[in-house]
Amino acid sequence: MPLLAQRPATLRLDPRVYLLGSAGLVRSVGRSATFVFLPIVFADVYGLPYLDIGLLIAALVPVSTLAFLAGGYLSDRYGRRPWAIYPSFLSAAMLTLLWLELDRGVPIVMALWAINSLGGGLTRPSQSAMIGDVTPPHLAVTAFGVQRVFTNAGFAISPAIGGLLASTAGLPSLFLFAALTSVIEGSVLLVLLRETFRGAAHTGKAPTRLSQPFRDRPFLWLLVGLAGLALVMNQFGTPLSLFLASVREVPLAEFGLIYSLNGVLVVLLQLPVSRWIERSPRYLSWLSGGTLAYGVGFLLFYAAGAFPMYLLAMGVLTLGEDVVSPTQQTLVAAFGGSERRGSYFGAYNATTNATRAIGPVVGTVLLGLGPFGPAYLWGGMAAVSVAVAIGFLVLRVRTGRRLGPKDASGPPPGVGEALLAGD
Repeated sequence: MPLLAQRPATLRLDPRVYLLGSAGLVRSVGRSATFVFLPIVFADVYGLPYLDIGLLIAALVPVSTLAFLAGGYLSDRYGRRPWAIYPSFLSAAMLTLLWLELDRGVPIVMALWAINSLGGGLTRPSQSAMIGDVTPPHLAVTAFGVQRVFTNAGFAISPAIGGLLASTAGLPSLFLFAALTSVIEGSVLLVLLRETFRGAAHTGKAPTRLSQPFRDRPFLWLLVGLAGLALVMNQFGTPLSLFLASVREVPLAEFGLIYSLNGVLVVLLQLPVSRWIERSPRYLSWLSGGTLAYGVGFLLFYAAGAFPMYLLAMGVLTLGEDVVSPTQQTLVAAFGGSERRGSYFGAYNATTNATRAIGPVVGTVLLGLGPFGPAYLWGGMAAVSVAVAIGFLVLRVRTGRRLGPKDASGPPPGVGEALLAGD
């Protein structure tokens, strides 16, 4: 066996995987707290009811959804690097303005956050596609796992920092901190990141149509399942944060630590879980099991009445997250192929992100249904997780070897097919 093949999987990855992961770490340290605490801004600063908060968060979804589609398409046409770097500076500017204008009214906050979401949407498909560009298929789960480890290392730190800043310097300080880290992220990538795909405009080839991923029938079936999974996963944000902070009245310091545990466990467990999945690559089966773990985690949150039990619930939920997150990205990278990978990641990000228009509304509506609201919310999400998990298993049985990306510009014949079938 060649010496290269004997090296650990993490040492066989392209350095750009680690560079993009490091940039994600810096970004996550700053921005994760703003995502977690934004609903609390609307609740505490503006006194909005839960339903209104859910509708406001949902109203931002079309912006980020279109940004995902555009970011993936533009990275396929003009190259990955510009779209992986420059939107960070746009986000930094908007976050600075949020620091200055956070108490000037909901419309101003929403407008600035929408532009910030635009920057994030343009960046994510490009960076994910770059990792797929430089990683062989058999190491893809590990590569995307490495990216998640870096990002969640930041998330492990960010809510705790956010809780400290919010309780000492006030909620606006979170946005200034996020702006500074966004500048650092963009600057590091600007200096060090090399291009992985120069784009169709450079090669003279016809660009991918925005609709192309949605006309790939097996990929479309996969997106349906992932949209259902995303509905469950999205309860981790606004509904769960409101449940903990406003319904159960968890102190802000403990609130931050509960969310930080998610990042800590990803750092500790993501790579072992990724290697475990690669040894038995039945990806839809893994997605099914990870989806069930989300449902169990949410039930534990409802049953919990003390800080240690909330930590246990977050641990179970995080294990499910460690399973489903890199597995999804591996499937998308395989279906896209080198010349369309950005568009496929854009379609994937847009589809799963679109469920955020439903998730916060459903979650906040259920949460606000009187004394039994939390039971309706977490019991309902557990039921949805079971239905989605069964759907993944049915999809695996019904597709098998009959489905796979057929276009010649996609991955080599049988790659996506084998991944979908779990062979």
